[in-house]
Amino acid sequence: MITGLISRRTALLALTGLLGLAKPAEAAGGLQPLPTGLIAQVRLKAIRVDVSRLVENANGPAAEWLSQDLPALLQNAFARHMTPREPPADILLVRIDSIVLGQPRSREGLFSGFRGSNATDSIEGAGIILSPRGKAIATYPLLSSVQTSVGVIDNDIQFQRDRVASLARSFAWWLPGQMGL
Repeated sequence: MITGLISRRTALLALTGLLGLAKPAEAAGGLQPLPTGLIAQVRLKAIRVDVSRLVENANGPAAEWLSQDLPALLQNAFARHMTPREPPADILLVRIDSIVLGQPRSREGLFSGFRGSNATDSIEGAGIILSPRGKAIATYPLLSSVQTSVGVIDNDIQFQRDRVASLARSFAWWLPGQMGL
């Protein structure tokens, strides 16, 4: 099956050093993307989300919200590449490194008298393909930004949660394209 082939091929590439697996999995940021022919054959057994870097940087609420929202969004985005019942399939680890809810800045509308504020929110992380044995094979860094309108309620918890949810949707939407899928 194709799933078995991708794991054998990636193992062969790793043995020949073409994927730079000389570094440990923690240094996955230094790995290169898979060649186009191999990424097209990727079949995923599971998707995992790692928000530990957000927690380490005292961004616990955003980490909790992303942990709730991102898995389902990613499952949907990668649905055609999922083969959960095939044991040799790879795993997609989505690591979120940072999230920034931008500060509002004033803007003036096309019509006189209309004033408002907007902010640029951003989320940064990477999709890391892990072999069935848990070794990092390839990494796909991604920075996604979203414009949002803000007003007097920008300190409201629900409003902040909605901004994080918007970033989660953006990250899940862009990642498959970043990976060439």
